[in-house]
Amino acid sequence: MRRWCAALGAMLTASCLLTTSLDGLEGPPLSLDAGTPDAGTPDAATPDGSAPDSAVSEGGSDANALDGGAGDGPLFDGSIADSDAEDGATKEPIPVASTGDVVRGIAEHGTDVYWVQGGPGAGIVRAPKLGGPAAFVQMAADAFDVAVDDEYVYWSTGKGNEVFRKGSASAAPGAPLFSGARETLYLATGTAGRVYATGWDFVVVGPRGDSGMSLVHYSSQMGSAGIATSASDIFWSSAAGILRGNESGQAPQSVYGNATGEIAGIATDGQEVYWMAPDGAVRALSLGIPVPPPPREVCRASVDGADAEAGARPDGTDGSRVLDVAVDDQWVYFAEPARRRISKCPKR
Repeated sequence: MRRWCAALGAMLTASCLLTTSLDGLEGPPLSLDAGTPDAGTPDAATPDGSAPDSAVSEGGSDANALDGGAGDGPLFDGSIADSDAEDGATKEPIPVASTGDVVRGIAEHGTDVYWVQGGPGAGIVRAPKLGGPAAFVQMAADAFDVAVDDEYVYWSTGKGNEVFRKGSASAAPGAPLFSGARETLYLATGTAGRVYATGWDFVVVGPRGDSGMSLVHYSSQMGSAGIATSASDIFWSSAAGILRGNESGQAPQSVYGNATGEIAGIATDGQEVYWMAPDGAVRALSLGIPVPPPPREVCRASVDGADAEAGARPDGTDGSRVLDVAVDDQWVYFAEPARRRISKCPKR
C-alpha cells in the first residue's frame, strides 16, 4: 500500500501523466482455447477479491484449467447463427452466442466477440461474431472486464486490483501485468501497448516500465466506470456522465452530462459513443458536433431487474449495474442475461 500511495502521490504531483456462469447451459462442454489439455479446477487465487497493493510481479497463475467434474463444468448449447436481418433493417437484437445468466465485461476484436462469464466455471470466453462454438480463453473466477488487441487478451479483477494478460493464441496461463488504483474495473487498449483502466475514482494506465504497477492518468473521476479509446482519445463514464481526454493527459471535457447513474460500460467507434441503459436501451451519442443531438436508441435488449450483478463497481456503491457494450464497423454487441446470450444490433 505504501508503494502504491508513493507512486500515486508522485503522479499527482506531476499532474498529467502519459504517460474494457456458464452454469445452466445445455449441450457439450465448451472447448478450452488453444487446445490446452488441462482438465483441472479454476484458479482460486484471490477468492475474496483481495490483492496486495504493492507492485505486481510477473508470475504464473494456473487459472486456465477447465473443471472436468461431472455436472460442475460449464456447458454450451452450440452455435447460434445470424438471423436474416443482416441488412440492418431491424432493431430486434440478433443472437450471437449462448451464455449463462451472469455476464460482466464485453469486448470485440477481429472476427470474435469476448465476454467475462460469472458464476461457477467463470472465465473469459470468446465466440465467432457470425455464430459458432464458444471457447474458454482463460478460467478466472474473479474476472470483471476484458479487452483485446492484436497480441493479447487482458482482463481486470475488480477488487482484486490487478490486470492480467495472455497471448491471444497462447495455451499458457495468464500472468499479472499491473496493479491499479485500489481496484481495476473496465479496460480499454490504447496505442503503443498501453492499457487503460478505471478504478477507485481514477483512470490509470499501465504497465509502468519499471514495475508491475500503473500510473494515475486522471484523478478525481468520481464514480468512474466504463472506458473506451479511439486513436489517442480516451472516453470514460463517471457519476457526471461521459468525459473525454487523451493519451497526453489533456484536461478532460464533458461529452454527455445528462445520464447520472445510467452509464456503466461504454464503447466507441470514433464517431459515436455507445452504452446500454438500465432499461435495456442501447444508445449512441454523436461526437464531433458542437451541440450534439440527444442520444439515439440503436435497439433495445431484453433486461429485467434481476439480470446482472449489482454495481458497475463490484461492491455496487454507485447504484448502477454491470452493463457493457462493444462495437465494430457494423455492429454493437451486448449481453442479454434474461435470454442467456450475447446479442448484436446493426449500429445504424
